[in-house]
Amino acid sequence: MILLIGGTSESLEIADALTSDHQAFVLSVTTDYGHTLATAHAEHVLQTKFTETTLIDFLQMRHIKLVIDASHPFAQIVSKTAMTACQTVGTTYVRFERQNEVLNEPNVIHFQTQSEVTDYLLQHEGKVYLSTGSKTAVEYGSVLGLDRVHVRVLPTATVLTKLSEGGYKPNQIDAIEGPFSRKLNVELFSKAQAAFVVTKDSGERGGINEKIFAAQDLDMPCLVIDRPQLHYPNVAKTLTGLTDFIGKVN
Repeated sequence: MILLIGGTSESLEIADALTSDHQAFVLSVTTDYGHTLATAHAEHVLQTKFTETTLIDFLQMRHIKLVIDASHPFAQIVSKTAMTACQTVGTTYVRFERQNEVLNEPNVIHFQTQSEVTDYLLQHEGKVYLSTGSKTAVEYGSVLGLDRVHVRVLPTATVLTKLSEGGYKPNQIDAIEGPFSRKLNVELFSKAQAAFVVTKDSGERGGINEKIFAAQDLDMPCLVIDRPQLHYPNVAKTLTGLTDFIGKVN
């Protein structure tokens, strides 16, 4: 049995590949939205937030021989938990890593942490278009001032309630599902009267290059938080590479 840790569009493609290859697997997700998407791609879907203890119990109870970590590039706690649990019980772990191809255009400024970004923005005036998701939107607003921030998030009730409770008004929120073209980004950034775009290095599939070019079209800086660097015991960067790895494990 395989445990596929989801959280990215690639995880759904992996699920389809595992199904086609007649591999028995469970796809885990953490949100209602993720569960809705996952059910169309996997027979067995588990919605939970694993701790190290609960994951160890699950690996042992379900006799998991392989964990495929296809979580978001910035979900480092998820990855660390999975690696530790696998090491504890002797289960093979492999990370499916999104391709990292951030264009180093003149308007791109790199940062390592969120606090570095806010420190920079506190020294510069202008509205901020925040495209890093909903998890940290309230934190950005509290540090920079809500009036400076315009956020783009998934259009789910949970997310919108969180933002509303955090003080954001409807006209400060773009609740919309991607992918986003360069042209659409230009329109959204312009409408928000943004002077800066903040994004994470979520990879080409996360639409980062379209954001960079759109910001470039508007002659504004694109502030990029680089993805955390973890030491993975095994890494696959393509479906073919992952399939080959699974074949060797089995």
